[in-house]
Amino acid sequence: MAAASGHWRKVPSYFKINPDCLRIPLTASGITALHVAVGMDQTSFVENLVGFMNMQDMEICMADGNTAFCLAAISGNVKIAKILFDKNPKLLCIRGQNHMLPIQLAASAGHSPMTQFLFEAPDDLDNVIPFQDIVKLFFMTITNNIYTVTSKLLERYPKLVTIENEDGLTILRMLAQFSLGKETIGHQDIILSLVKGVREEEKETLNSLQLSKALFDAAKSGNTMILKCLLMYHPDLLFEVDSTMQRSLLHIAILYRQKAVYRLILSKGTSKNAMIQLVDSEGNNVLHLAGKLPQEAETFGASTNFVLMHSERGWFKDVEKIVPPAIKRMRNKDGWTPKELFYRSHKELHKESESEVKNTANTLLVVTTLIVSLGITALMTIRVDDIESTDTPFFGKKTWYALFCLSITSGAFLCAASMSFFSLIVLPSSWDPKEEPVLSRQTMLMFGNGTLSGAVTLMLLACACGSILLFDIISDYIHFFIAGLVLSLLLFLFALGYKLTSTSVRTMLSFFLEAPAK
Repeated sequence: MAAASGHWRKVPSYFKINPDCLRIPLTASGITALHVAVGMDQTSFVENLVGFMNMQDMEICMADGNTAFCLAAISGNVKIAKILFDKNPKLLCIRGQNHMLPIQLAASAGHSPMTQFLFEAPDDLDNVIPFQDIVKLFFMTITNNIYTVTSKLLERYPKLVTIENEDGLTILRMLAQFSLGKETIGHQDIILSLVKGVREEEKETLNSLQLSKALFDAAKSGNTMILKCLLMYHPDLLFEVDSTMQRSLLHIAILYRQKAVYRLILSKGTSKNAMIQLVDSEGNNVLHLAGKLPQEAETFGASTNFVLMHSERGWFKDVEKIVPPAIKRMRNKDGWTPKELFYRSHKELHKESESEVKNTANTLLVVTTLIVSLGITALMTIRVDDIESTDTPFFGKKTWYALFCLSITSGAFLCAASMSFFSLIVLPSSWDPKEEPVLSRQTMLMFGNGTLSGAVTLMLLACACGSILLFDIISDYIHFFIAGLVLSLLLFLFALGYKLTSTSVRTMLSFFLEAPAK
């Protein structure tokens, strides 16, 4: 209890009664007081407790093989680890669960400060940790993004560059397969050291065996940082061809929909022209690959199908702009031209997209009809007596009534326009290569949403005007409250729909203004 809570006062007196209590297991799992204190992060208690212990007491293992030092490594408490290490440096070499060293346990748990402390703690790391364990630690730091230790390991052991892990991957290939974010620290430094900072004998081995594979792994994952570094020091890799499918970097970027890699290749000037002429082992050119539906797209949720269809069409159009006419007419080994392959592979996606747009339009059509009915009913039932009165806030009754009628009329007109757009969406169409029904319907859906939003806004304005006309006897503060409520609702709806609206506008503009790829 004292070890778990950190209460030290009564512990010295207990030691006098039972001097062996430090090494006696408290449970069947072999846990001691030191294990408990370390596991509960009781730093001051551990510091006091270690003063009463000898080195052998600190080396006691639990049933799973962990010493208290291993628990500190797993928990990431550097202060406790330093206390234990200063008392008994041999703890660094005592293995814990799964026959792992404390530094490996810290790395596998993702504790960067702890891993760095344990790496720097011994003066002679080579004599403390066998090289086989260094290799395991090296790949653990990569997997868990502990790149500060990875860099130091590379500086001390340059031959780690060419060593493969259990999956047959070197560090360069592992990093190439990561789609790393901006928060990753030290990634670029490691890549630069890999590409230009290793010894010549490692460079030659790395070039012959792994650079090409790492290049294509980076293209598949969209890791442009790896690509830029590789092409900077090995520009000849730009024309490398995949040995299995005979695909260039441009083929891979297009097939895996990696726009950043695609733009990087196009920025290399006329180099792309040679890649465009290549066909893979299945007879597909770059436009054929743009027409294929990527495997990851097939797992998308149903609610994104029409967006995905638009994205796929845009991708195909962009690639189509950079290829010569002969490529557009070329047939693969299955006898398909790129456009025929596009419509064939996207047929099911088109049907699902069309169904989604129709269902959305049907729902909004009902909403629009309801709004029109309410607006016309309100216009016909509002009373117009005492129309010349000026007792209403801001304006006279006549002005408020004019605003009310104008809002209802304009709102009804927008509702009618919205109904027209939604009705056109619901009408049947065919899947014809010469037509783009999904895109046109998506554009009509966007127009319908826009006019419906305008109608709702005008109806809310009409509601505010009508409340002033009907309840002119109530306090002006109530009218101000109603106006504020309407305004707040409009701002709230605008904030929620801003991203969707901006996306829809970009979609509409891309339909009319498709700039050629540069």
